[in-house]
Amino acid sequence: MLRDKRDSVDFKYTDHESGVAVMSVLSSSHVFPKHSHETYYILGLIENGATYCYGPEREDSLASPGSFFVINPGQVHSGVPVSGSRVSYRMLSINAKRFCSLAEEIEEGIPSPPEFPLTFQASPLEQSRLIRAYSGITDRISPLGKEELLYELTALLLPRAERKKALKLPPFVEHPGLKRGAELLRGDLEEKLSLAGIASEAGMSPYHFIRSFKKAYGLSPHVYRTQQRIGIAKRLLRSGSSLTDTALALGFYDQSHFSNTFHAYTGISPSAYRKGTLD
Repeated sequence: MLRDKRDSVDFKYTDHESGVAVMSVLSSSHVFPKHSHETYYILGLIENGATYCYGPEREDSLASPGSFFVINPGQVHSGVPVSGSRVSYRMLSINAKRFCSLAEEIEEGIPSPPEFPLTFQASPLEQSRLIRAYSGITDRISPLGKEELLYELTALLLPRAERKKALKLPPFVEHPGLKRGAELLRGDLEEKLSLAGIASEAGMSPYHFIRSFKKAYGLSPHVYRTQQRIGIAKRLLRSGSSLTDTALALGFYDQSHFSNTFHAYTGISPSAYRKGTLD
């Protein structure tokens, strides 16, 4: 477990087989930009302070002490503490395929992937189970123990899931031009792309492409590509790549640019993330 000195954050990435990462934010005023996670669910419990999971423009996204927040795969969100406050929370990220497998085994016939409300007030039992799961994973219990905790936590959350329809997973877009644009943005992340070039491939003007892409994906082309870079950066850092090599491989100007961007999107420095995954 490693603490990031910019804010009071403890991070520990558990083994790939279980598909779970955990983070404890002890005191932070960090403001996250809008982003999404295409391949996992995020389950969090607010312990102190309050934060908007989508932004101040969405009052229904306010999570206060005792609130659960659940970020569905592909759901655009942010994290904006209420003005002047610092927030404390515990968080687990669970691989979406793994979570769906658990859900389908526990409750036959549940719409899969399950979709959850953004925030809800957690019962004392739900709070204790999340803390128990978090503590068990960070204490490095046996694989059997981790499996039991994940089953317990999934079973506890499923009654909160939408019952009428399944969650639509990314990619959401059918428009061939936008799909081509997204493909290019996910491509060689070291390459310097031009907006004009991507828009031309998509069969649109640059202005029309920006507007259409943001409407379809919820993010601008630049943020979408940056998000892809951060995702690959996490994988490289977990494999032991140095910060310098990771920055160069993903087309950042230098290590400082990479570190600042990584921290903006994750709330933790890349060195702290790397140390937490390799310990």
